Amino acid sequence: MIMDAMYEIRQIEEQAQDIRKQAMEKARDILNQAEQYGNDLVSGITQQGQQERQDFIKQAEEEAEREIEELNKKIDDECERIRHLAQDRMDEAISLVLGKVVNISGHN
Repeated sequence: MIMDAMYEIRQIEEQAQDIRKQAMEKARDILNQAEQYGNDLVSGITQQGQQERQDFIKQAEEEAEREIEELNKKIDDECERIRHLAQDRMDEAISLVLGKVVNISGHN
């Protein structure tokens, strides 16, 4: 009877050891899964951040190009306005110069 009780205690201790070993393995698996999940999460966030950065840069470049086009158009319009103004005044300048040349020639 004492031998049976000792045998039973030994079996219970072995079962407890097996349960402890399985629990440790399961805990390691859970930790490994959590670490993998964390790494995947960091990787996903990093990729998302890079994508958002690229989108932001692309948007900024497009906006800058639109602004440059608008400025170029304004500059072209201003240049054209100045050309017309210069052309209008060119006739006046020619008349003024010819008037001076004729007056100078007329006095000689």
